[in-house]
Amino acid sequence: MSPSNKNGSAGSGEDQPIDRLAELEQEVSPDFLRAVRKKIYRRTATGQVLAFSWNLPKVILLEMLTLIGGLVTGKTSKVKP
Repeated sequence: MSPSNKNGSAGSGEDQPIDRLAELEQEVSPDFLRAVRKKIYRRTATGQVLAFSWNLPKVILLEMLTLIGGLVTGKTSKVKP
């Protein structure tokens, strides 16, 4: 199948919009790439801190319940020789 324009006929040798855009391509500056990477790293770090802050109370509560459960049942983790 060949590409067609709005009228349904095949391209007639006129420049397609994609071809015109390809001619406008420019090299990306290193400063722009550095700024994008910095934003990505900042969002990643923020997400990790948020996940840690969200899970930390659950982990502490679980450890406290495990400790209390061990004290109540008298189980210890000591290895007897």
